[in-house]
Amino acid sequence: MSGLNLSGQASIARRLAGFSIIFVTATVIVASVILYLIVAGVVREQIDQRLDTQIEGLRNALTTDSAGDVVLSADLDGPPFDRPRSGWYWQVSDDRTRITSRSLAEETLESPPRPFDWRHAAEPKPHPADRVAFRDETLYLRTLETMVGDRTVEIIASAPQSSLSAPARRALLWLVPAMLLLGGVLVGGILLQVRYGLRPLRQLTSDIASISAGALPRLPDQDVEELQPASREINRLVDKNAERLAETRLHFANLAHGLKTPVASLQLALDDANDPTNEMRDLVDRIDQRIRHHLARARKTASSGTVSATQVNPRIDDLVLVMSRIHADRGISVQCTIEPQISVACAAEDFDEIVGNLLDNAFKWAGSLVAIDARTDGRSIVITLEDDGPGISDDTIEKAFLPGVRMDETVAGDGFGLTIANELAQLYGGKIALRNQDDKGLRQTITLPKTAAGSSPVPA
Repeated sequence: MSGLNLSGQASIARRLAGFSIIFVTATVIVASVILYLIVAGVVREQIDQRLDTQIEGLRNALTTDSAGDVVLSADLDGPPFDRPRSGWYWQVSDDRTRITSRSLAEETLESPPRPFDWRHAAEPKPHPADRVAFRDETLYLRTLETMVGDRTVEIIASAPQSSLSAPARRALLWLVPAMLLLGGVLVGGILLQVRYGLRPLRQLTSDIASISAGALPRLPDQDVEELQPASREINRLVDKNAERLAETRLHFANLAHGLKTPVASLQLALDDANDPTNEMRDLVDRIDQRIRHHLARARKTASSGTVSATQVNPRIDDLVLVMSRIHADRGISVQCTIEPQISVACAAEDFDEIVGNLLDNAFKWAGSLVAIDARTDGRSIVITLEDDGPGISDDTIEKAFLPGVRMDETVAGDGFGLTIANELAQLYGGKIALRNQDDKGLRQTITLPKTAAGSSPVPA
């Protein structure tokens, strides 16, 4: 699949992939934020447990001396509360006494304001206090007010704010690449899913093109449930088109009967008395031939409904063989340069008539050589016939495709060959061109459309 382009032409694949990628991106971002908050919450709970354990130890070790002052009955300056300026501090204070950890180095912490928390109002448990700045760092605090004898004391335990944020940031260093990898895998899976999911639609498009090219009569049964209604409707249209073509054939038959009857009557009405030179009867014969030809072409097109595909190489080989036998007494040699496996979107019979007429002219006028070249030119097949004959005048070239015009009255023919060949070529969207060569002879060029992809060429 090509790169995603959401701003280009409307595409189901782009819409599905684009929406899915946006959804996956948003989901990965939200999941990353949630996981980060979870990690930060777990780290905070661990810090809270450590500080609360220290506070509980201090509360259990507090007592009063004989003077009524609050004293500590045990040394609770274990790591990390024994390291100066570590950020891990504790302090016990009342209105007369202040006991601090060794890490405070005889400094004191200001009692921070405590936000009211109704969950701890009824039970004497440590609770968080507002963060405070101390020695150019921010401290995270837990506090507890308790009774020691008849004295109310406040116990504060702190941890550096970095002890909460640093583990979360380290977790983020692993979390971001992991989520990016997950997002990339999901996006890749989405693109593969879209490509695989739309494969039946692409196959349906290819089958429709095969119907247009004449390779399939109808769409095959669809395995995908969602495409079955569309396939049935398309086949219904194909069948309906076939019915209309059958009606068209009937109209052509009626037209043929309506034209042939008066022409036959005219032929019977002409005789030696009213047409002593036989000129009128020849003209009526030509009219009858043209009517037969065009009605046959119209009926054939209506009956097929699609354009056939004909391989070029074997058809030209057959035509050359026939012409070589017809003109065997003249000893004309033939040079063929034809690309292999090329085919034209033209019925085999019409191809033979088009190329056969021009090849017959080339053999008639050639001195000793006829050269045939067939190649692909974009969406067309160009067939060139060259002979080493005398060529024709420019005035004759301009009139060569007019009905009944003969290039030389001394050579047998009725003057309709080039006309019929040119009309047939135009019928398929092609053309025929004549041009005198610079040195000697005539070049006849036939241009016909190349077979569409997916069609099946008709073998010789």
